[in-house]
Order: sequence, then structure tokens, then C-alpha cells
Amino acid sequence: MSDSETPAVHPDFPRWYAAVALGNDEARRTTRWAGVCAVAKGADSHVNEALIRLAFKGKQPATTAQVQKIREAFRAADATFDMQGNDRELQILAATTLAILMHNGGDQGAEAALSVTTTALAGTRKPDLPMDLAVLAEGAIAAITEAQRKRPNLGAELSAKAPKFDFEKSAAKVREAFNADGVTQAFNLCAETVRAALGQLAARQAEGLRGVDTFLRVQDEELQMLWWLIGQRSVDLNCSFEDVPPEARALVLAKELADCTQFLPGPAAMMGLLSRAGLSDRRKIGVAQAINAADAAWLRQLVQDKEPSPVSCPLHFGVKRQLETGAGEAWIAGWAAACGVAADLGFSALTLGNLFYRERLLLLFGDE
Repeated sequence: MSDSETPAVHPDFPRWYAAVALGNDEARRTTRWAGVCAVAKGADSHVNEALIRLAFKGKQPATTAQVQKIREAFRAADATFDMQGNDRELQILAATTLAILMHNGGDQGAEAALSVTTTALAGTRKPDLPMDLAVLAEGAIAAITEAQRKRPNLGAELSAKAPKFDFEKSAAKVREAFNADGVTQAFNLCAETVRAALGQLAARQAEGLRGVDTFLRVQDEELQMLWWLIGQRSVDLNCSFEDVPPEARALVLAKELADCTQFLPGPAAMMGLLSRAGLSDRRKIGVAQAINAADAAWLRQLVQDKEPSPVSCPLHFGVKRQLETGAGEAWIAGWAAACGVAADLGFSALTLGNLFYRERLLLLFGDE
């Protein structure tokens, strides 16, 4: 498919867009779909954050510049697209773009899926949308992880069949002019034929080697996680898992697993790893309680010069606010208000660890 071609309309798009469209206007749907594809194609971490804020419609709006950029993409696809006064339509289109990014997979799809889950906060935030973005995100994470960790089929890339060498043009050149210049030109044509054939062979081999390299790196990633789990010892705090403060344990273990992660969105067995590391899905821990229980120096190296989003990274945003104000309760009300959550927000240790792990990946990979 060329860059100018628009992918086929997603089968659910008509139903999603029906939430704002009047009547069965197929022409409008077609142009809106073209806009969705254009925004998805140019998506990066900043666009992803803007789409999240537009779709979830919380207290923290997307920046004016990013909203204008997204609106212009839809206006380029359809000159009749309103540049203001259609916030509900833009919300649906932003959510659709996130759904398409997640469906497409790859690093950008993985980032979008992680962002949706950390923004949804295990069901704490539920936007009014015609699709369940959180469910779509979990499905996308599972699909991307499975594709990423599938053993490469080298037989599909390596073939015993020799590349085809077609010297007909060279022979024709000699027949056309059987002299020094004609023979020289024939040899040049032969060289081009050989280069093309060997280039195809090299490309197949390189593709196979890239697949093997990625697969081995994925295996190394998971092996390091398993060694960490077998050792039962915190790298950051230099103590056993049991000696990590219980309230802060979910944050510490999730952060150390994120440090071992090389590929978004991480291994499919992440919940299993966190569970085996000792995080329970029974006892509820308050987010503020977990942050206050962690060592200040350890928290500081988490955020340093970063500015976590209160929308897609509310847990790390809480860390930032706590460091600015100091441990205690003074920072909690402001953090909760900015994030649009309850001050006593809490999760099981296992859920908290998983959310913190995913936020950590967004901060680590978002700068790349």
C-alpha cells in the first residue's frame, strides 16, 4: 500500500461515529476515516497524550497547539470539518484514533495501549464513549506481546533456491554492437543483474537475522527478569523483597521490572511475575500511602527532571507532588484534584504494581 492510500475502514467505525453523526452520511464517514488515519500515521508521544486527554475528557485538557494540530488533520481530509464547537465529535474521533493505533500494533500501538490503561486507572476513570478503550487496550497489549515474542520462522526467509540471473539484456547488447563499447555495456548490465539478484538474497537473509536478533533480545529480557525473581532481592534497595517496606513494595518491584524491560509493552506474564515477587491481589493499598512509604531519595530518582502527566501517569505525578511538598498529607488533596480521583484512591498491591510498571515504561520509552 502506498503512503497516499487510506486503509480500509475499520468495521466498527460506522457504529462508533454514529454516536455523533446525523443520518447515514457515508461521504462524511469516509472523510472522517481519512482524518483518523492521517492523525494515526503522524502520531508520537505528544500526539498520543493529546488524544488521551481528548478521549477521556478529564480536568486536564490537551494543549491548544496539539488540539489545533489534530483538528487541522481532519480539516485537511474534509474542508467542512468544524474547527470549533464540535468537542463531542472530536472526542469520539480521538478515541477512534487511539483504537486504530492499538489495532495497528507496533511501538506506537503499544504506547497508546499502555497510556489508555494507565489513564483508565483500573476502571477509576470511565469516559463516555461508544467503545470500551480499556478493554481494547488490554486486548492490544496481549496481541502485540504475542506477536513480538513469536519464534521467527527462518524457513520462510531462507531458501535453497538460487536467485534468478537474467542476462538477456546483456546478450542483446552484445548482439546489437559486438565491439569494445558494446561488450563494456554488456558487462555493466551483467553487474546490475548480479547486484539485484544478490541484493534480494541479502535482504531475505537480513530479515531472517533481524527476526532472530529481536527474538534473542526478548529472551534475554525475560531471562533477566527470571534471575531477578529467583534472587528475591531488590536491586535499588539492596535488600530482600521481604525487607522492602510493605506499603512501598509494589512501586519498588514494578520499577525494577521496568528497568529490565527492553520491548513495549513488556512480557505477557507481568502479572505473574509481580505475583510471584510477593504482591497480593487481596489487600488494598492507598496510592498516597504507598508513595509516602517510599524513601525520598528513591522517589527522586524516579522523576528527576521529568514532568509526569496527571492524566496518563497519575502515580508518578503523585510522586512529583509529594517530593515538592514533602511526605505527609499536605500534597494529597492537590494531587487528587489535579488527577480527578479520590484522595483515598487505592488498589490491591498487584494492580498498583502493574499500573506503576506501565507508567514507568511510558516515561522510560517516551523520551526515545
